[in-house]
Amino acid sequence: MTEYLLKDGRKLILRDPALEDAADMIAYAKVVGAETDFLLMDENGIEGLTLEGEEDWIRGTLAAPNTKMFLGFIGSELVLLCDVRAAARKRISHVGGIAISVKRDYWRLGVGSIAMQAMIDFAKSTGVLRTLSLEVREGNDRAIALYKRFGFAEVGRHKARINVSGTYYDEILMDLDLTAQE
Repeated sequence: MTEYLLKDGRKLILRDPALEDAADMIAYAKVVGAETDFLLMDENGIEGLTLEGEEDWIRGTLAAPNTKMFLGFIGSELVLLCDVRAAARKRISHVGGIAISVKRDYWRLGVGSIAMQAMIDFAKSTGVLRTLSLEVREGNDRAIALYKRFGFAEVGRHKARINVSGTYYDEILMDLDLTAQE
């Protein structure tokens, strides 16, 4: 558990998930999914996800090498969920995919920057991960600016990959070369 001071003076606690967090994580996904069209989930959260499924996800995350999930709390409220997830297959185990979401009420307070730095620090600490990779929907300019600020660069696009209410958006692929930061 690590504590950070936000721009408004409140404290953000980052910690590993526990099985007891599963229900809150499912509820969180529904909240953030309803707040923005920039995520792959909507107000229904992650389609088909059950409490048992979320608990299995937590177990797998805690057991997987070169994988780390952070939950962010302000007081007792879950406001951030992010992770670095590396494949178990040897030929691609040096690449970690990252994902991040923050509740809308906590945007512009530095939560995303804290999470990005924590994920990068974790990735570097593994001694295995060489690249971090992410996908972001075109038009999500604040997120793209955050990623660029941390050194991510666009490496490609999936054209019209994301459909939001009948409008198609490109999915931008971005990478961070961790070896260039040593």
